[in-house]
Amino acid sequence: MALSLHPTRWLAHWPRWRANAPPLPPLELPLAGLRHHRAAAIWPFLKPGLELRLRREAWNHHDPQAVAVYYRQEKLGYLPRTDNATIARWLDQGRALRASIAALGADAERGGRVLLRVQLLQRTHPVT
Repeated sequence: MALSLHPTRWLAHWPRWRANAPPLPPLELPLAGLRHHRAAAIWPFLKPGLELRLRREAWNHHDPQAVAVYYRQEKLGYLPRTDNATIARWLDQGRALRASIAALGADAERGGRVLLRVQLLQRTHPVT
């Protein structure tokens, strides 16, 4: 089960990380800006379940919380500006995240949509 709510709405109510705390459910977010980043050339390689890489762009003058999404060396786009603050903070803290494609809709020429799944991986040791 994945949540599609804005992260800050439900993270405030989630228990603090403890050894016995349940894992956070994955976030599902739309990819922003795909059409600006070689979408047609990359589209045939994209499929649900494909692992992606998240990279912080703190220097981005349009959005200091920017999180870019990559497939191999190709930038696909960004996490939506409205939903990126929590994930940006996790990346800045060095937290382990797994990003993948949850679903695809239409093709790149017709304004293809990519739904991302981002999972915060559990820590192997409790926070004191």
